[in-house]
Amino acid sequence: MELSTKSYIGVGRVPVGIGALLKGWAIAEDFYRRADTLPVVNFRAMTNACPFDCFHCFTDKMKRTLTLDEIKNVIDQLADLNTHTIDFVGEGEPTVDKDFFTIVEYTAKKGIQPVVYTEAATRLRDRNFALRLYDSGASVCPKCDSLYDEEYQNWVVGDRRGRYFRQRNEALELLMELGFNRAEDDGTTRLGFDMVVSKRNIHEVERTLRFCRDNNLWLILVFFLTSGRSAKSDFDRGLMVSEAEKVEMRRIVQSVDADYNHSHQMWNNFATMRCIEFVEIFGDGRVTACPGNDTPIGNVRDEPLRVLRDKLLSRFPYHDKRHFDGNCPYRPRLDGSLSEARDEGSRDTVDQEGQFIPLDALRRSQLRQTQH
Repeated sequence: MELSTKSYIGVGRVPVGIGALLKGWAIAEDFYRRADTLPVVNFRAMTNACPFDCFHCFTDKMKRTLTLDEIKNVIDQLADLNTHTIDFVGEGEPTVDKDFFTIVEYTAKKGIQPVVYTEAATRLRDRNFALRLYDSGASVCPKCDSLYDEEYQNWVVGDRRGRYFRQRNEALELLMELGFNRAEDDGTTRLGFDMVVSKRNIHEVERTLRFCRDNNLWLILVFFLTSGRSAKSDFDRGLMVSEAEKVEMRRIVQSVDADYNHSHQMWNNFATMRCIEFVEIFGDGRVTACPGNDTPIGNVRDEPLRVLRDKLLSRFPYHDKRHFDGNCPYRPRLDGSLSEARDEGSRDTVDQEGQFIPLDALRRSQLRQTQH
């Protein structure tokens, strides 16, 4: 099988045409490790409006207060900091923002790769809209909790009309027709999924991964975040997969990828690749370390991003790219040991049954175990 012309952090050279990496998340190790670069920055620069209501949404649907000029200024600063990619996740659905194309196209103009996370059904069934997005050079990640279970997917987004699943699939077909998943010599694709794994869809992992590998679609497999709705006390933790189920899922991923000549190590969150995100900017200008840590360090309206980046590294040193190993610092490591997080901002982790518990409590529990 043909291998990519480039080599990337965590995976090296990858097979071409299997969706091993998303354009934007394919970053060379020497670029990533440099102190003067930012890899993937999350920017909630879009509207808080959304036609759906996902039970595990990691945003608080806060109204965007940054003006378009302020957003462009942030993008200018990110360009000056040698940012590789901006993930536009929005507080709501990015594609319904009135400034959507202005922001995405300005990002590309500044030499930064835009990646759009979207429910897809609302705007991306429109051919002209999708074509303009294709021409912008952006990568796209439609929502995917299930490609096969219509009832579950519609339940996740809170669609009582029962239309979302089919409309999302219609958008996916159009995006593939337009060539977002075209194979490239560098081993990337511009189309993929960020699949949140629960007890109700974990049985679909193998089938979904094979579909993605056969159609040059990127796939990362994530668990409920330690922030947003899934970190709240009233979240239904019965949906969380156990550590034993995670182990079996990772075994399946490695077995499937071996069939496609794609060999890689496993990490404690995304499974198919390491974490490369650092810096998250909210629609009101607040800045945090990443989607897993919602502790604000400052605001872009008050301080330059360069200063805020340095404050983040001082407060959360385990995010230092020169040493970061790609495992989420807010979750237990694969060997069951504590994460690297040592700050009140990393307030939660999960136990062996996938239940959230305070990190301090986990440390006390493991300390008792070592004393007996």
